[in-house]
Amino acid sequence: MNTSPNNVNGNFNWKKIGVILLLTFFLGFIIFSVYQSFAEQRKNSEKQAQALENQLNQLNQDLISLKSKYTSMTQNRDSLQVWVDYFNPMKAIIQNAKLRDKVFETLDLKPGDIAKYKVDSTTVLIVEYRVGGNDYNYHMHYLVRNRKGELVEVSPNELFR
Repeated sequence: MNTSPNNVNGNFNWKKIGVILLLTFFLGFIIFSVYQSFAEQRKNSEKQAQALENQLNQLNQDLISLKSKYTSMTQNRDSLQVWVDYFNPMKAIIQNAKLRDKVFETLDLKPGDIAKYKVDSTTVLIVEYRVGGNDYNYHMHYLVRNRKGELVEVSPNELFR
C-alpha cells in the first residue's frame, strides 16, 4: 500500500474545505438573520418615532387652539368685569327687589287692582307694594290711592276684593 502523501492530503483538503464552506455558510446565514432582525427593529422604531412625532404635532396644535380660546375667554371675562364692578354695589338692591317680588307673588292683590278697605268698605286703587325692614324685622305694605286722590300706605290684611 503505497499511498502518496498528495492523495491523502487531497482527500483531507476536500473534507476540510467542505467543512469550512459549510461553517461559512452557517455563519453567513446567522449574520444575515441578525442583520435582518436589526433592520426590522430599526424600521419599527422609526415607525414608532414617526407616530410619536405625529401625536406631538397634534398635541401642539390642540395646545395652540386651547391657548387662543383661553385668551379670548379671559378678554371676554375682563370686558364683563367692568359691568360686574358697576352692578356690584347694587347687589343688595337687586336682592331686595327679588325678595319683594317673591313675597308679593303669593298675595291676591296686584298693582292696578281695585280693592276695598275692611274698615269702611271704601274703594281704593293699588298703586304699588313696598317691603321694608332690616336684618331682623320686615314689613309689607300696599301703597293705595283713595277716593280723595291721596296715597296711603296700608297693610295687606286691611284690604279685600
